[in-house]
Amino acid sequence: MEKVKRLTPFAISIICIVVLSALALILVIGTDTAWGKVRVEKMVLSSSDGDVVNAMLYRPRTATAKTPAPAVVLYHGGNDMLEHTGTYALELARRGFVVINFDYQGSHDSDYKTETSVGETAACGDTIYNTLASYNFVQQDNIAVFGHSMGGGYASKFAANYASQVKLLFHLGSAVTASPGDFNYVSIVGDSDESALKRTTVLDPATGKTSQDIHKYYNSPKIAEAWGESAGSIIPSKVYTVKGKDGKDYLRVFYFPSSIHAYYNINNKAVKQIIFGFILGMNGYGNIDGVDLKDPNGFEKITTVWRMKDLGWILQYIAIALLMFTVATRLIKGNTFKSLELKRTESFGIKKKSVGWWLFLALLLVLPPLLYLPGVMGAENGLFPTAFNTDNPVTKIATKCLIPTKWTSADGVAHSIWLLGGTSNVYVLWQWLISFAMLVVFLAYYFVWGRKAGENYKSLGFKTSDEKKFDIVYLLKSLLFGIVVVGSGYLLMAFIGTYTQQGLHVTTLQMSILSRKRLMCWFVYFIYLMPYFLCNHLAVKSLGIKYDGTNRTLTLNVLKTTFITVGGLFVFYLIFLLQLKYTHTVMEGFRTGILYAYGLAILPLTIGITVGNALNVYVSSKTNSVWAGLCTAVLWGVWTLCSTGGMINNLIF
Repeated sequence: MEKVKRLTPFAISIICIVVLSALALILVIGTDTAWGKVRVEKMVLSSSDGDVVNAMLYRPRTATAKTPAPAVVLYHGGNDMLEHTGTYALELARRGFVVINFDYQGSHDSDYKTETSVGETAACGDTIYNTLASYNFVQQDNIAVFGHSMGGGYASKFAANYASQVKLLFHLGSAVTASPGDFNYVSIVGDSDESALKRTTVLDPATGKTSQDIHKYYNSPKIAEAWGESAGSIIPSKVYTVKGKDGKDYLRVFYFPSSIHAYYNINNKAVKQIIFGFILGMNGYGNIDGVDLKDPNGFEKITTVWRMKDLGWILQYIAIALLMFTVATRLIKGNTFKSLELKRTESFGIKKKSVGWWLFLALLLVLPPLLYLPGVMGAENGLFPTAFNTDNPVTKIATKCLIPTKWTSADGVAHSIWLLGGTSNVYVLWQWLISFAMLVVFLAYYFVWGRKAGENYKSLGFKTSDEKKFDIVYLLKSLLFGIVVVGSGYLLMAFIGTYTQQGLHVTTLQMSILSRKRLMCWFVYFIYLMPYFLCNHLAVKSLGIKYDGTNRTLTLNVLKTTFITVGGLFVFYLIFLLQLKYTHTVMEGFRTGILYAYGLAILPLTIGITVGNALNVYVSSKTNSVWAGLCTAVLWGVWTLCSTGGMINNLIF
């Protein structure tokens, strides 16, 4: 009898990647389109100034010229992208609403404004409105406008500009509007919303002290009076009625779910309340499975499907990571990159489980979370040159000694090399602090233990050849290796993105196809991220983690170094999260400016670093040299940083 051939690990990996990708496509597209009942179309619009506005149109099959439907305009939050509000887009579209979800001006794939016009006051709201006005399948006087976080301000301006067409203004985690105008108004703020906690601190009449109770903010005299109630009487979920200037009655209602600012779209109760509030505010339009709108708890009976789409994105992320590891393994075995695999050298490190070893392990775990707040605080205070603070001392030094940070091109347009304003540069400053700290840790190890034991550039993984001291070709080939490995994951993302017409988004994790306008960012962040992965590699050497060439040891080493690199940071994130959830207060130190936003941002940062670190350790162990792993990890970091939504300036080549 002929023996059945077993599948090779490579074949198994490819099968898994194909299956995961296929499931991701099915779940994302199927959920988004309500399995064929909604047409989803990516649109590239143009503002009155000629600026690009990236948008997605969700059109139910029931919305026709004969049976036009109400429309919903979605504004995402600051430093986000349209994918962040995709949960609400699909849930509303499957209930009969025409939805326009878009990157508002200066975010992600939409251009930063070049001129000042009427529409700019609502972040290209005129462009969106004019687009809706051109559709005969839209009820032109029945529009809802939604804004999450910073998008709430833009939504308010849109509603004010087009008050006669707007039926509902909907705020999610945004500042409360005391007197929003002659339209229905619904507001949802989570009881642990760190953004609202920061903004809504009010004086408690009972104690004479300030309070961070969001509910009390709704009961301030100004808001209560605007809603026709006395201070202290506004109740969550209760519908209030006020007389507009036109003499008509308009509803006012707010919901108070147990949620945090960035997590509304993964909190099913909050999503249900959003749907319920939308349909209530649109005077009952929309299919909500026979739910009684007069019942304040009726939203609990609403059925949702958004989690299937999020599951699809999670599967896609896993498929991308698996593909990169599979390609890396295959390349090292192939003829083209086989020369990257050098002879294994002896590794040293402090004696395992000695006092010094435990001390260094503790330092490596504690330093990342310990320096996180100083890092983000420093960036917020202008210690890092961003597009917002290009005149700070750091930028001036860089201008003289390194590269021009600002210049004016021949067409008279001012450019800045610090292109991403916000979260990306904040992360980089923190990573620079960590790099410096890890370098100090390594130097302490080297001069106290390593040099005596025989530690040298070869044992540290810096060799580029087994025969000569330095080989520039090896470095170039390492860079090419990283490009191919990360490029394979990028191509898979691009392939899936072509059919889903959007980027990956789960909670605060964002991955997207990079815009050509961010080309300069790729080079800048490649340089910025080098110190982080390099110094982490050196610091971990102090623990003497050895590799014997077996897959079991390699897997354990990847897990160990991942724990060392992000373990402490993840615990810090959990503490931040739990304090918000159970005490409804923002952790001390994060209450200044918008620092609270970076508390929850630790999660995507941790996820990204985990993959980058795993690639670094895996490839470096396989090649017995740091260079190919370093290039791969840095390129992955460039992709993740440049995927963030906070693009405020573009440099076009």
